[in-house]
Amino acid sequence: MYRVIKVLNNNAVLVYDIDRKEEAVLLGNGIGFGKRPNERFEQANNAKRYAIVDREEKNRTGRQVLSGMNPVFLELSGKIVECAQQALGEINPNMMIPLADHIAVAVERMQNGIHLKNPFHKDIRVLYPEEYRVAQKAWEMVQEDCGCTLCEDEVGYIALHIRAGRTDEKLEDSLQMVSLMKMVQQRVEEAMHCILDPRSFMFERFMAHLRYLLVCIRDGEPVTLDMDEYAKTQFPGTYESAQEICRVLGEQMQKSVPKEAIGHLTIHMERLRK
Repeated sequence: MYRVIKVLNNNAVLVYDIDRKEEAVLLGNGIGFGKRPNERFEQANNAKRYAIVDREEKNRTGRQVLSGMNPVFLELSGKIVECAQQALGEINPNMMIPLADHIAVAVERMQNGIHLKNPFHKDIRVLYPEEYRVAQKAWEMVQEDCGCTLCEDEVGYIALHIRAGRTDEKLEDSLQMVSLMKMVQQRVEEAMHCILDPRSFMFERFMAHLRYLLVCIRDGEPVTLDMDEYAKTQFPGTYESAQEICRVLGEQMQKSVPKEAIGHLTIHMERLRK
């Protein structure tokens, strides 16, 4: 059972879910037609439900997020979530409202001539190629539905929203992962006196192994391949560089880095060298 808080338009209603005791948005053709505040009703069969997610970083309630937002962004975001589900499988649908909020702000920035640079745009494209492809489709949908062409950097931000919805992690956690991988890449390039080619297969494989390594460190899981002693003996110079990189990683992540991680990183740095 739902109680109407606010009718956003004929296809969108902000409601209070009486059974779950939380606010939500219902999207569906005609779901808001003729409804009034405080009216109670059962969910229509064609409507989709999106919970108001916690927004600790801004301390904003669902009503504050939706206040003044053009409902076209909610409907657009709902279509993007469906597109992501079709392309990637299971996606947390509750990413819809934060994504709508982001797109609404991005469109407003572009209309005011403000370009927000995304320093991790290229890295996001390499690290999360599946999410990035969906974000490119979303970028086209924004242009079609809103008549506004967002800058290309926004594709990376949208990809992070999709990544967060896919892995059920916070957006800032996804961004931190990209930032850490960028830092490691730069330090590896400095240690090896080279510039890695982001278009190469070796680079993509290295970043995939690095992402696995960071997840193990973050979650406190063991690194399955113990090559520490071999790496230390065979590649002492590279091992020393990997040891320093892992030390910095531990400090930034505030996690204990197992010695197996050092050997793991050393081996993959050597593969890049070859």
